[in-house]
Amino acid sequence: MLAAPVVASARDYDCGDFSTQAEAQRVYEDAGPGNPYRLDRDHDGVACETLP
Repeated sequence: MLAAPVVASARDYDCGDFSTQAEAQRVYEDAGPGNPYRLDRDHDGVACETLP
C-alpha cells in the first residue's frame, strides 16, 4: 500500500511573520500536531515566546 503524498503548506511561517505571541500561537495551534512551522523551538507548547 502506498502512503499518501505529503502536501507542503502554501506558507511557511516563522516568528518574524507575527506581531504578537498570541497571533503566532493561533497559527501554531491551527497547524495541528508536529510543530510543522517550528514556532515552538523548545517544545513546551508555546509559540514564539519572545514576541510581545
